[in-house]
Amino acid sequence: MFLALTPLLAHALEISDARVRGLPPTQRNTAAFFTLLNTSDKTVQVTAGSSDAAEVVEIHKHVHGNGMVSMQEQDSVRLEAGASLVFAPGGYHLMLINLTRPIREGEQVRFSLKTSDGKEVVVNAPVISVLNETAAPNAHKGMHHD
Repeated sequence: MFLALTPLLAHALEISDARVRGLPPTQRNTAAFFTLLNTSDKTVQVTAGSSDAAEVVEIHKHVHGNGMVSMQEQDSVRLEAGASLVFAPGGYHLMLINLTRPIREGEQVRFSLKTSDGKEVVVNAPVISVLNETAAPNAHKGMHHD
């Protein structure tokens, strides 16, 4: 499923397979997953933007070290010309922090990313319950693809 909007195409960034993880209504945070593709001939720096469902949006990455796994905020991600980056469970992901409303499976959540050229790109992504996540695209794909 291709979910990029027209303004996104102007940046030579494509976003596909976007979805937001649906969790029990008592959870205050959740994650968004998708694939970013830089179709341009220039490097693009991407930072977190905002969401209609959360107070804060951050890019995070799971880091493995010393037999432990930790989640670390990333100021930005860099996509070389022609590169793609998969935001998936266990790797890079977009954290939606301090949810402002319960999100339910089947609803749409809007979130945005900002590019190094100062533009903001907006995505509307379906909410997929964590119980149904294995059927979602990229549910078990790796962390980073160049």
